[in-house]
Amino acid sequence: MLWFKFARRYMFSPKSHSVINIIASVSVIAVAVPTAAMTILLAMFGGLGNTIADIYSAVDADMELVATRGQTFRCEDIDTEALAAVEGVEHIATYIEQEVMATANGRRTTFVLRGIEEEYTQVLPIDSYVARGNTQSIAQGRIVLGYGIASELQAVGLGSEIELYALNRRTLSTLLPLSGISREKVTLGALVLSNSDINASLALADIALVQRLLNHQGRLSGVAIKLRDGADILAAERKIESLAGEGFEVRTREEKNASMNAILRMEKSVIALIGVLIALVATFAIVGSVVMLITDKRRDIATLRAMGASHRLVHHIFVGEGVLLTASGCILGLLFGLGFCLGQQRFGWIAMPGASMLDSYPVEISLGDTLLVAAIIVALGVAISHLTVRKTLDKNL
Repeated sequence: MLWFKFARRYMFSPKSHSVINIIASVSVIAVAVPTAAMTILLAMFGGLGNTIADIYSAVDADMELVATRGQTFRCEDIDTEALAAVEGVEHIATYIEQEVMATANGRRTTFVLRGIEEEYTQVLPIDSYVARGNTQSIAQGRIVLGYGIASELQAVGLGSEIELYALNRRTLSTLLPLSGISREKVTLGALVLSNSDINASLALADIALVQRLLNHQGRLSGVAIKLRDGADILAAERKIESLAGEGFEVRTREEKNASMNAILRMEKSVIALIGVLIALVATFAIVGSVVMLITDKRRDIATLRAMGASHRLVHHIFVGEGVLLTASGCILGLLFGLGFCLGQQRFGWIAMPGASMLDSYPVEISLGDTLLVAAIIVALGVAISHLTVRKTLDKNL
């Protein structure tokens, strides 16, 4: 392409005036800075979103089957063997949960206690967030607590004695109110250290112990389901709902955390929009460089026109100059932004002071986000160059 050869020569050959070199360099830097900033910010939001998803995947199963009415249902109402045989399902585990009160060391607090069976740790990777002890102690009649609950009870030492109280509605009497309270003594078997929400809410015990405490023998609150990698989520969800029948519903992790995911997507969109506005302002730096080049090359333009060059060719030459400046700034910005992200992943330059489980800010490089940034910057550069060249050439020709 003839116009590209002229544009490349103007771009990389020495200019007749040093001021044009300076303006061109400033234009490239002006485009590179917002490009790098957008790349870094989107990578940080991507890393934050993935980290949050990984954290909550330890307490929220891929799917949960629960009753649409009431807090519990009979064990025989669900065919667990049929659920485990559904295509795409890797593991399932039943559980029962209810709010209880706990006392230890003269302190008390309330939380939702979940009774689980041994297979539960195959559905949810809770072990990866255990700071002390182990989840195998649950089978020995011990309790696993988030660090926040244990701190509230001042029972952070393994083996600390904790007394659990639950309302037993089956034996509740207005004449003898204490008869409606069930008690169980347990010891602390493990501490979980994660984010503040999980630390303040996670409490796990053996399912038989919790059923006895709640006087709900033979009843469940739900079934936690883990899917295989690459499984068809919608197909598995429909099959599980058909097997469970009326009175049950399937809730995915995305549905349970819909509001949080929506907030993260909105924040990422706002950051991208702000980055576009900054990039739009930055690409106006191309205007000065292109205008100065057209002014400097008026004799070249006249010579080209005398040799039969069309107005369209001249227009494309200087638009190409603007595009090359934009592309140079974009490539420079992407290299810096991606290099910074790789360095953050490896060395953790930006720390997260006070974070309970993250030493440095997480970043996740996404090919889609990188291509989006490049497309936005180049599109803005092309649009600005077209407008600038059209207005300037109309005045100079």
